[in-house]
Amino acid sequence: MSYLNQLKDRRVLVTGASGFIGRHVVEMGQAAGVDIHTLSRHSIDKLGITSWTGNLTDDNRIAEIITNLRPDGIIHLAAGGVAYGTGKAPDLLRVNTVGLGVLLETVTSLKLQPSIVIAGSGFEYAPQNRPLKETDPIAPPSAYGVSKAASTLLAQLYATQLPITILRLFSIYGPGEKEPRLTPYIIAQAQRGQPVEITAGEQRRDYTYVKDVAQAFWRALAIPPDNQQLRVLNVASGQTITLRDFIQAIADELSRYHITTDLRFGAKPYRPNELMNYTADISQLQDHLNWLPPTSLQQGLAEMVEEQL
Repeated sequence: MSYLNQLKDRRVLVTGASGFIGRHVVEMGQAAGVDIHTLSRHSIDKLGITSWTGNLTDDNRIAEIITNLRPDGIIHLAAGGVAYGTGKAPDLLRVNTVGLGVLLETVTSLKLQPSIVIAGSGFEYAPQNRPLKETDPIAPPSAYGVSKAASTLLAQLYATQLPITILRLFSIYGPGEKEPRLTPYIIAQAQRGQPVEITAGEQRRDYTYVKDVAQAFWRALAIPPDNQQLRVLNVASGQTITLRDFIQAIADELSRYHITTDLRFGAKPYRPNELMNYTADISQLQDHLNWLPPTSLQQGLAEMVEEQL
């Protein structure tokens, strides 16, 4: 992790540190000697980090924290509505957009210049029948996508004053993932000896290992944009796979532990407005960070299944 050498002993604030991705971001930063500070509604009891509590929409509390902390970098992962279909648009805009606005306005008003990396989403794009590019139209098909797209527009406003990167994340899997997300659901159902009822699985997806996603955040923080423009990068593996083949790969890994998975493809209908293609073009990720996610699907699933069992 030589790219992290420049961040050793530097003060970095991580929001959403207790979440699926946040856990791995924090662990990776700690291993590199970064001075990690977390911001969440509840205190995080973890050795070696400083935990700040507060609500991102509380202007006074955020101003107090940032004034005292004066971070060298910020990784913003906190978000509502990540699970499919959860949250209504007004609530998601309040958490995902207003909360980010308070954070960026506070940093700007204090005339600080931290490198900032924000978790965006592939759901910001208008659906396409091909890998999505950063230059594609923004027309979110969900309330969550709307809130993240609004956050991107907000970040664009502040990017003339701050070095900001948006990482648009696609499908992610790995250790620490919880039900009802797909991968842990399949593993748990197999362990319980119960059938896995799913769609026909014709959807095309791009699954990225969570530790590679965490690495993308640190790389983007260590290599900020070199102009006063918002940098937007897709983060995915660059490998398209049908959902059916992804699920079969999980079942194959479970079979190594003599666990049989009763897969029932077609038992459930597709969701309304199902995205049949949710894949990414990641050429800009390579161009800007000189890096691509290295973990193969087989390796990532092996590590996840080993932890879950």
